[in-house]
Amino acid sequence: MRPDPFAAFIEGTAVGQTLHGQVTKVVPFGVFVEVADGVEGLVHLRELTRMPVEPPENVLQVGDEVTVVVTEIDRERRRLALSRRHVSPDFR
Repeated sequence: MRPDPFAAFIEGTAVGQTLHGQVTKVVPFGVFVEVADGVEGLVHLRELTRMPVEPPENVLQVGDEVTVVVTEIDRERRRLALSRRHVSPDFR
């Protein structure tokens, strides 16, 4: 039996932490980013940029490398919410 990658990941991760990852999937409501082996989080459409954008393909594509900030960790539902808007004050 291998350890659960999500459980191991969240033990060393906190809300507000900056992470780097790769876009794995683009969906109508945002993009999924792999931030560790076997661990993906969602950057919701409203968290992609400071200005409203639709569809997400206008901003990111599968394979793009991105910097994100952890905005929520839901242990029970095994969900990781991420944001690009909160990466830095200069981000547009």
